[in-house]
Amino acid sequence: MIRVFLCCLGLCLLDVAAVAQQTDEADRRWFNVTLDPPFAATRGTYVGGQIVLHVQFISSDPFKRVRLELPAIEGVRSTILARPHTRQVEILDDDGYSTLGSQKYSHETRLVIVPDRSGTILVPPITVTGISEPGSGRSFEFEEVYPEQTILVHPESPEFVGNAWIVSRDVKIEESWSPEIDDVRNGDTVRRTVALSVAGVTADDLPELVLNSSSGHRVLSTEVSAETEKTDDGFIAHLEQSWDIYVETEDITHIDGIRFPYWNPERGVPEDATLLPQRIEPLKRDAVALRQTLREEALAGHQARRLGLLGLLLVPLAALASAIALVLWRALPTRTDLRFWRAAKRGADPLRFYASFLSWGRHTFRQRTPVGQQQVQMLGARAADQVGRLHRSIFGLSRDSLRWQRVAATLILASRRMIVRRFLATIVPGVSRFLFLR
Repeated sequence: MIRVFLCCLGLCLLDVAAVAQQTDEADRRWFNVTLDPPFAATRGTYVGGQIVLHVQFISSDPFKRVRLELPAIEGVRSTILARPHTRQVEILDDDGYSTLGSQKYSHETRLVIVPDRSGTILVPPITVTGISEPGSGRSFEFEEVYPEQTILVHPESPEFVGNAWIVSRDVKIEESWSPEIDDVRNGDTVRRTVALSVAGVTADDLPELVLNSSSGHRVLSTEVSAETEKTDDGFIAHLEQSWDIYVETEDITHIDGIRFPYWNPERGVPEDATLLPQRIEPLKRDAVALRQTLREEALAGHQARRLGLLGLLLVPLAALASAIALVLWRALPTRTDLRFWRAAKRGADPLRFYASFLSWGRHTFRQRTPVGQQQVQMLGARAADQVGRLHRSIFGLSRDSLRWQRVAATLILASRRMIVRRFLATIVPGVSRFLFLR
């Protein structure tokens, strides 16, 4: 009987411990799901009104594996701002201070939803499954479910007057003029540029702004560019539109203002982002000054064309001058030529002069072996004759009387001509293509 009692007591204690452990584990993991704007959870939103759904699953223990299933929501256009990811966060107490163990792990995502019909949006339950890995103890699996939510969606209000239904809580508009409107004269064309920034919509949602012509001026053309900025708080649409306005009067004229109507979902009222009309009083034109200005503009254009033509001519001239300078540089004697000439001028004996000739030949033809018949023929007939006479005077039976300076001058001049011919054969085709085939 005592054994039975002890077994029952043990089972009761195990159940209590299991319940306590489950309660402790539940306290270590929780959901934090918010809507932006916050009033959408209580008062609802409007058709076309952007809502950012921020889902956070927070745990005191790191995740070994985690998966967040975000359900499909009917009746809305949805875009993922941030895919599910895990990061460390700090949980503050009620007084705004961090405490021991305030560092938590948050697996989270952000989703933009835009209702396209009125009624009620049903956000299905959000499920998170995975494996938690506490610092002490074994890893364990978990599954948590956040209950479904409902969001009230109001239809377009009949109080709104505008070409396009735009729902936003923050709209900014500004403009610039070029030239400044205080400097405008009759006959001038002035550019008006408007920059519009609308939070909560995309560039595709924005309509073009309208500026009409009126007495005293004409709207010649308009240019529009729009882009969508993606932020953590949702989308922001940016639109820039410019008009070229021709002032055709010397009297005072008024350019219409710009009006951008939208619906403020927080206040539940229509609002406008506006730019006031602009009063333009064209300055009087001086006929003499006008003629002088036109003359100066024509002269400046003529000088610009002349400078452009001169620049086009300078390019081939510079290339030609560079080629000529390179040819002249190639034609100048080298240090090897000068040493050979000085050896001839000193009037050394035939063997020493022949040694200078061989050294000159090796440097001129860039080879290790002595100058051969093939290299001599490249220098021309006159140079070949001088080399033949040099060989006969040194190694032949009959010694011809030679002037070493004449032999050196003939060979140096012939070698320079050969170098220049080779250089021209290389560079002339390239220069011709550059000058005539560009």
